[in-house]
Amino acid sequence: MKNFKIQEVRKLVKQLDPTAKVHARVLRIAQQDGYCATVMRDGKLIGMGWIFARQTLLRRQAVIEDMIVDAEWRRQGVATEVMQKLITWAKQQKIDVIELITNPKRVAANRFYRKTGFRLHKTNHYLLRL
Repeated sequence: MKNFKIQEVRKLVKQLDPTAKVHARVLRIAQQDGYCATVMRDGKLIGMGWIFARQTLLRRQAVIEDMIVDAEWRRQGVATEVMQKLITWAKQQKIDVIELITNPKRVAANRFYRKTGFRLHKTNHYLLRL
């Protein structure tokens, strides 16, 4: 694992989704299947984001998930630092397009993604819970 503890990941994830449960095994699998960009300050995890590559019939794309910055560190450039690491990884993997989904009610996050260069793709996003 990286230089952070699972408790630190759990603390950040709770800020994104208070009902979420993060298990060490799942964290290890996610790290193996994708890339986790992290930002540390004074040995403490303050920001992170996950990106996973996939090949479709049309393109090589990646999906960003669970982009989180500790509430105490927001608006200090941490999200930009995480995003730059994710985009750099995607370029190294020869990714054609990066996608992400965020709740329209997350105004600051939506503003940040647009500022970073993401454009809203008009589509219906469906989920089937199994």
